[in-house]
Order: sequence, then C-alpha cells, then structure tokens
Amino acid sequence: MQTSFRSLLVALVAVLALGACGKDDKGDKAAKGAETPPVSVRIVNFEFKPQKVVAKPGTKVTWTNEDTAIHDIKDTSPLATPVGTEMGKGDTFSITYAQPGSYSYICGIHNYMTGSVEVAP
Repeated sequence: MQTSFRSLLVALVAVLALGACGKDDKGDKAAKGAETPPVSVRIVNFEFKPQKVVAKPGTKVTWTNEDTAIHDIKDTSPLATPVGTEMGKGDTFSITYAQPGSYSYICGIHNYMTGSVEVAP
C-alpha cells in the first residue's frame, strides 16, 4: 500500500512539473516583438490633444481632425517624416515611427498649433 501511495505521489509531482513547462502565448508574442498599440491624437478647438505623446518604435500615430476647420500635419523635426495632406472634419492622417527620436510637428495651416511624438525603446 505504501509503495502505491509513493508511486502515485511521484506521478503527481511529475505531472505538475511537466505542466509548468507549458507554452505561454503572451510571452511568446512579446519575445517575437508583438505589434505595438496605435496612438491617437485628436485635433479639437485648434489644439492637438494630447499635445505630446510617447511611443515605442513601430508605433502608428493617427491624427483625427474633429474641428470644422481644415488642418494638416507638418513635421518640423530634423528627422523629416512625411507631410500630411489637408484634413477636413473627420479625416485622419497616420505615421508609423520606426526610429527612436523626438518628432516635433505643427499644423502647416495654423502654425501656432504644435505637438510632438517622443519615440523611445
């Protein structure tokens, strides 16, 4: 009887140990460089909200014009990202920031409207 109990205990420990070696999908995705979530910037009342965003490399930043006035996104950083086209109400413009750095921008139509994207690993 004692041998059966001991065998059962050894088998139970082995099953628990093997179960702990299972695959963790979340960890695997992180290790493979899972996609970073997008960042949104709203254009409201002639302001970028938020005015400054922080993101990781590979992040897609999307601006949405919620004003009735036309706006655009013009990069003023030395990194020369693409210039956005004029956006009417409800229009969007996106840039995916691949490299770390500080990306400042303005509305090319209303140059007092300023913002920045800080990309850091």
